[in-house]
Amino acid sequence: MANKQAILGSGARFSGKISNAKSIEINGYVEADLTTEKVTIGSTGKFIGSVQSDLVVIAGEYEGKMQADSVWLTETSRISGEVHYKSLQMDRGAALNCRVVHNWNESESVENDTSDIEESDQEEKPAKK
Repeated sequence: MANKQAILGSGARFSGKISNAKSIEINGYVEADLTTEKVTIGSTGKFIGSVQSDLVVIAGEYEGKMQADSVWLTETSRISGEVHYKSLQMDRGAALNCRVVHNWNESESVENDTSDIEESDQEEKPAKK
């Protein structure tokens, strides 16, 4: 797995598309689209772009659209954009300023039921004596 792990150190800057990394740790600044199994954004890391991953752990800043099975937001994380997840763990102190959607795969396959509901125009009123 060592040859499929990528690490971007603190102070480093990257812009582009990241692919073929099984796991990536980001401690610098990244503007990219990313598909991987595991993403870790360290406390000094900032990621802007889309993420598709099985596991996302955020201690730094994230801005963009994320689709992940499991998301863990630590106490120092700052999130904006849109997060679609199946499992979410959020530590006290984590800041969210985003749209959060649970079970994103299941919600796409659920069809809306648009059955007509008939309502009675007449109300029963108690008789006054």
